[in-house]
Amino acid sequence: MNSMEQQLYGHLRFEQQLLEELVRLARKQQTALVNYNVTELEEITAFQDELIKNVRNAEEKRINLITAWFGISRKDAANLRLSSLEQYIKNEDISYDIKNMRENMNDLLEQLQNLNITNNLLINRANAGIKEIVTAITGGKSVCNATV
Repeated sequence: MNSMEQQLYGHLRFEQQLLEELVRLARKQQTALVNYNVTELEEITAFQDELIKNVRNAEEKRINLITAWFGISRKDAANLRLSSLEQYIKNEDISYDIKNMRENMNDLLEQLQNLNITNNLLINRANAGIKEIVTAITGGKSVCNATV
């Protein structure tokens, strides 16, 4: 088995795990938003920030692996899709697993996108609700040199 195939395969599995964790955190964030659990939201946001750094680092490493393996530019490596890589994988088991990973990662990305859209709606509704409460309490007057 080709060493580069093994490295890329292992790395793609790691990226998939990071994506699964992002989806898990987005679901947890949604529950915290619905329950107005500010403490949990702060913890989740800190985890998400750290996880996003790990995703960026993993993406960088994947680009470097592909650049080294194929001798192509960073830009080309960054734009290379998993479906394009499948044809270069000689090991049938790894090729099959990468195809399944690609499909799973597409599903995970779709879930993450939907969760993020819903979470943004929940955040906007919470902000609007807070503004209404503050306006009702203050009668729309200035508080601490700020108009509310």
